[in-house]
Amino acid sequence: MDMVIGEGVIANRFSDYLLQSKYLIFAGSVNDSAIRDENTIQKEEIAVKVALSSHPDSTFVYFSSCSILDQDVAHTPYVQHKVRMEKLIQGSVKSFLIFRLPQVLGLSDAKSSLVNYLVDAISNQKPFELWENAQKNIIDIDDVHEIVGEALRRKICLNQIINVASTHQTSVLQLVREIEDFMGFAGNYVLVNKGASYELDVSEIKLILSDLNINFDKDYIRTSLSKYFGHLITSPKLLSVIVPTYNEEHGIEEFYRRTKDVLVRLAPRFEHEIIFVNDFSTDNTFQKLKLLAQADPAVKLINFSRNFGNQIGITAGIDFSRGDIAVVIDDDLQDPPEIILNLIAKWDKGYKVVYGVRPKRQGVSPLFKLTAKLYYRVIGSLSDTKIPNDTGDFRLIDRVVIETLKTMKEENRYYRGMVAWVGFPQTGVVYKRDRRYAGISTFSFKKYVNFALNGLTSFTEKPLYFSSLAGLFITTISFILALVLIVSKIIDPSISIRGWTSLTVIILFFGGIQLLSTGILGVYISKIYREVKGRPLYIVESTKNIEQLGND
Repeated sequence: MDMVIGEGVIANRFSDYLLQSKYLIFAGSVNDSAIRDENTIQKEEIAVKVALSSHPDSTFVYFSSCSILDQDVAHTPYVQHKVRMEKLIQGSVKSFLIFRLPQVLGLSDAKSSLVNYLVDAISNQKPFELWENAQKNIIDIDDVHEIVGEALRRKICLNQIINVASTHQTSVLQLVREIEDFMGFAGNYVLVNKGASYELDVSEIKLILSDLNINFDKDYIRTSLSKYFGHLITSPKLLSVIVPTYNEEHGIEEFYRRTKDVLVRLAPRFEHEIIFVNDFSTDNTFQKLKLLAQADPAVKLINFSRNFGNQIGITAGIDFSRGDIAVVIDDDLQDPPEIILNLIAKWDKGYKVVYGVRPKRQGVSPLFKLTAKLYYRVIGSLSDTKIPNDTGDFRLIDRVVIETLKTMKEENRYYRGMVAWVGFPQTGVVYKRDRRYAGISTFSFKKYVNFALNGLTSFTEKPLYFSSLAGLFITTISFILALVLIVSKIIDPSISIRGWTSLTVIILFFGGIQLLSTGILGVYISKIYREVKGRPLYIVESTKNIEQLGND
């Protein structure tokens, strides 16, 4: 059962909590403070009671309203409804958190929230009254999500009511002027000498605000307006989702369904394309992808002439992507598509690369977790390129990074290292990696070993230096040992050389070092050999909905 109940800006933004079981997020559908429909209010109150009884072991997270603190609207059906729900929750479950929100700035089809109403009225020249003395507390929905998530993670203020709000009040008159300046023309309104303000206590979240570096500065409103309503001035941004796939016939349709649901939530801010790169699957994956591409023009399909590997699949997706940003994700649903919303929220703050960090991974043996952890630490210590720990290929990259990656033509590709190498502002988003949705992994132990070796040898030459240092060290020890034996023989000629066993061990040791050094050298030479041939990285057999190849 979905663990997020409701509709609208809040429910959409918290969709990454849909499939977990620890928290039941009740965002509700009664979001209009001017609501008068008792039937709608009654339906939501019934829904709250059902949710409370259905999930007794989950922490009940309820989004209420700071309007409860405004004496001027205390008598309204909306506020009275919120008060009743708070009391009901407090008396019904052993674990809850109630977050009171002020005016939330986010994109919604409904025009009931203050900012959406004003943007709609000004952009369409609708007349409205402007209360010149009114002040409102306004917070971006992405900041709400981040603050609430951190409060839940830290387990602070359990069984309490918290105000999640800005540290500053904004004049409604100033808000209108910000919107007018952003839109480029004046609104059609009449000033009315009405309005008031009330202060909100945000002391419970001040430490979180500091830790998350959330600043409600003078550009806060303008930045959020540009984020959510930029599509009204210029064309929407394009998001490319790049999906390398191989033998995933049992899970590909569910992956598409969940990913498409996330992308729809991002409209109209973003248009989208989903680029599936079929790496010569031997099951029905290709046939299912063709059906998806026929039904949805946003699905782009690239079909390889043979199996070229996961990293080359990512490369093809990047080469064909047209997006302002791209998200690379596997189709086994271990990386939840809902996390894409969190990646974009970081990109909105100016980061050019946002990678997923998965310290917890389900469906993986303890030995594999330990090996992976050690591998990332080893490559981190050896490589001059800082590759973040506990990351995979799941990440968002900006267009400037895409264009840089397209110039990098090496055949031995280690994508996460290449993205780290290009630089630009980068940050991570922590998430819990899920189990595979269906089937078994086609990434064998041999492939994991080859992948690890490729990563080690693609981004560091230190193994070569290790061979040289090991040779120097052993030569020095051998020279010292020889001196000791010569001096001993001179001092006491009767000493005979004994210890054939130790001699054999020494010979074997030297032989092992030599073979190891030769092997390391051979790996690098083989990589050079493959690079100098200059063959194409991949061969495309067919495409669907890829306009630039003209091959439908």
